[in-house]
Amino acid sequence: MCDPVTIAMTVVSVATTAASVISEVKAAKAQNAAIADQLANSEAEIKSAESAELNERARAARREQARIKVAAGESGVQLGSGSIEALLLDSVTQQQLAGERTQMNAETQQRAAVAEANSMYSRVQSPTLLGAGLRLASAGLQGYSAGTSLEIARKGASKKAASAATSK
Repeated sequence: MCDPVTIAMTVVSVATTAASVISEVKAAKAQNAAIADQLANSEAEIKSAESAELNERARAARREQARIKVAAGESGVQLGSGSIEALLLDSVTQQQLAGERTQMNAETQQRAAVAEANSMYSRVQSPTLLGAGLRLASAGLQGYSAGTSLEIARKGASKKAASAATSK
């Protein structure tokens, strides 16, 4: 049977290691939450910038189309003529191409943000169940060993004191 010192040393060692593992798990969860928040913020910023750029390009296209129509009206050219329709169609085509480029850029930025978040996730240190179990078992053995050593040393000191008292 184990003496109280050995039991106490073992319990203290295991409890200390368990507290350490628990704090590591909490820290890993906090890091993961921070990374997720950062990713969500990045995605929202990218979406907002994309929307603003698309809206600005649509306004610019409408202004250009209005200028074309006003210039045609002032010069006496009918809006249905081939050259005016070609200019208006070109303006619409340019707006669509610019919108597609804007969307492709936003998608690329989204993928880059996700890749960066995944990279950060991979660097988060979180103890595994097996690793935590091994650390707890090792701490228990170390505590048991330390308690046993103390008990042996205490018994050795008691025997020396007893033999010194009997030799006087």
